[in-house]
Amino acid sequence: MPQDGSRRKERKLVRVVRRQQKMLRRARYPLRRSKYANHLYNDRQHLILLVLRQHFRMPYRQFCETMEVCTVLMEEIGLTSVPHFTTLQKFSARTMVRRLERLLLAFLDEAGVRSLCIAVDSTGYSSTCASDYYTRIVERQGAGPGPPRKNRHVRRHVKETLAVETKKQIILAVKFRLGPANDSPDFIRVLRKVGRSGRRIVLVVADKGYDSEGNHEYVREVLGGRSVIPIRRGDDPRLRVRGRYRREQWKHFDSEAYKQRVMAETVNSVQKRTMGSHVLARKIGLQHTELLFRALAYNVRRVENSLSSLLKVFYTA
Repeated sequence: MPQDGSRRKERKLVRVVRRQQKMLRRARYPLRRSKYANHLYNDRQHLILLVLRQHFRMPYRQFCETMEVCTVLMEEIGLTSVPHFTTLQKFSARTMVRRLERLLLAFLDEAGVRSLCIAVDSTGYSSTCASDYYTRIVERQGAGPGPPRKNRHVRRHVKETLAVETKKQIILAVKFRLGPANDSPDFIRVLRKVGRSGRRIVLVVADKGYDSEGNHEYVREVLGGRSVIPIRRGDDPRLRVRGRYRREQWKHFDSEAYKQRVMAETVNSVQKRTMGSHVLARKIGLQHTELLFRALAYNVRRVENSLSSLLKVFYTA
């Protein structure tokens, strides 16, 4: 690593690509899925390109045309030619989701996190960039002859539940479903993915949408951590609060620990501001894979920015 501060002058995307390469080597991500695979490109190069596509916020065809003139990035990735856009589409379709989820947990080693304080929250991504007004008009015109019917329009979207490490603000695990839907069922499922890291979970915070005695029991008895979830009691004060841990939350609620929940809101806001609030894929499975690549893109940039800020302070001193 250069000691004269020249690292600060490097292009940010070049540093992001180097961070991805280092992370893939540390996670031992395989170069090729099969021994019969084409040796023109390897899986790590495909993965880095798909993560870069989320930074550029472009469709596959436009992204490949843009990469043809990005010679610095091409040299850093180790490519002499840009893959065809259908090559990236096929790789994204056949990528193992569990392998991408393990890469999310690999960022804990990059950030040097030992114990986990987790905030759980959910957000929605539009499955199309068309406006709500345009969608309603098209549905009414396609309803057949006669006057337009006055129907209730429910716009479907991709709902993402994510677990965020509050100290470093990195994404640990994600769970997807077709929304609108209830928040609570995905709480245990997303924390079960975090438990594969083997690290000690100290605290889990979430909003009222995850208020359930079963969620408290999983955090306290299975994970061995402390859960802070406000009680959803309603407007009637005469309603009885049921459940041992829910009654404990009602009597002794830790408002200071609950403030860490805003870190999950911050991560959702940063993802949507930098990489968009809608997905480009049309199939449900490909939409989930695209959002996984988006989470990887966010984590890479987050870890690289945090390390760069530390080096900037060091060089300034």
